[in-house]
Amino acid sequence: MELILVAVVLISLIVLRFEYRPVSESMLRFIALVTAAAIVGRLLFASVPNVQPATALVLLLAACVSPIIGAIAGMLVVVLTSLFLGSGPFVLFQIIAYATISLFCVLPGMKSRVLLSIYGAMAGFLYGWISNLGFLIFTGFSREAFVTLLLTGGVFDLLHGVSNTVFIWLLHPIFLRILHSFDEKTGK
Repeated sequence: MELILVAVVLISLIVLRFEYRPVSESMLRFIALVTAAAIVGRLLFASVPNVQPATALVLLLAACVSPIIGAIAGMLVVVLTSLFLGSGPFVLFQIIAYATISLFCVLPGMKSRVLLSIYGAMAGFLYGWISNLGFLIFTGFSREAFVTLLLTGGVFDLLHGVSNTVFIWLLHPIFLRILHSFDEKTGK
């Protein structure tokens, strides 16, 4: 129960931080479009375990726009896709996982295609480890269950990390071109 309370408090803090951040209307449209693409990508690739462009797009937003905006986009991706893919207490931990991997994009050099691609591989594992905490609710929080989840989920985390790397490598130049092509003053 304490983990759920911590998750709700962290989510609330991130949402409050986003609410007090000035964001232009054109930037909000850009964020909405990238978030929508991440949602559609996650749903389209749902039949392939842990291979999805959603995490790559969230990381691109976090690295190139803002870690808080990446965390908000990750939250929206999880909540809206859970309407189609199913939900449960683990959704809170998927949100925390997206927030965590997004907040690490504050580190210097993350806008680099190479560094972000390498981080995308590591983020696949970090996301898996954090989201596995949500499944511990069903196991009575035993240490053995957590270790089992980490070991059995290793292949899926590897798939997630590799797909993050591939999608970031492919989408990074396109993302930057689109991001830098619009004028925030005119909204075009």
